[in-house]
Amino acid sequence: MKKSLIHFLFLIIVLCDLSGQLFQIKWMDYSFKPFILIWIGGYFLLYAKNFDKKIVQLAVLAFIFSWLGDMLLMFGDKGFIFFVLGLASFLIAQIGYIFLFRRTINLSGKKPFLKKKPYFLIAYIVYGLIIYIVLYNHLDEILKGAVFVYMLALLGMSSIALNRFGNSAPISFNSVFIGSLLFVLSDSMLAINKFLVPIPYDGVFIMATYISAQYLIMRGLLKQYQGY
Repeated sequence: MKKSLIHFLFLIIVLCDLSGQLFQIKWMDYSFKPFILIWIGGYFLLYAKNFDKKIVQLAVLAFIFSWLGDMLLMFGDKGFIFFVLGLASFLIAQIGYIFLFRRTINLSGKKPFLKKKPYFLIAYIVYGLIIYIVLYNHLDEILKGAVFVYMLALLGMSSIALNRFGNSAPISFNSVFIGSLLFVLSDSMLAINKFLVPIPYDGVFIMATYISAQYLIMRGLLKQYQGY
């Protein structure tokens, strides 16, 4: 099947899910959301046949736990436990991405970017502190710890994506790094919407940035090694 047709199928899945979010049609959201990470993971595996085995394993781990997080968060309004388990699933996914990006740096044999310019981490520290301080009084004792740990993993994932600068082709770095920033944006909106203040059309904005993040990370990995 041609790539254009495969991507057309992905476009249909995404548009149907976002339409379900926009018009509050739950059956559309519930029906199409599960296929987003299935498509992304499937596309990656289709074109990563000759990749380093460790990279493939870590990518699949991140995709699977992202998918599981999606499924659990769909039922977040059914009980607090679904949100906590969804957060835990995404925590594992972020850790998977951290080790995945580190693996690509190690394989390049080049010096990590942040080792040369560690002051770029200040932006992540400041951003994390601002978001956490803003949310702090709106979280219970369990969530104060859970959100802090997840934020460390999320910002750690994006900082390791930045650490790939100069260790991969520019198109690969740009795709993965922009994807990581969109992941941070999506999860920040999710937290603000859930704990602080409602965001208009929250589902559309959160899912649009999240889907873009996962897609860009996946395509960036493929572009690093095979130019897809």
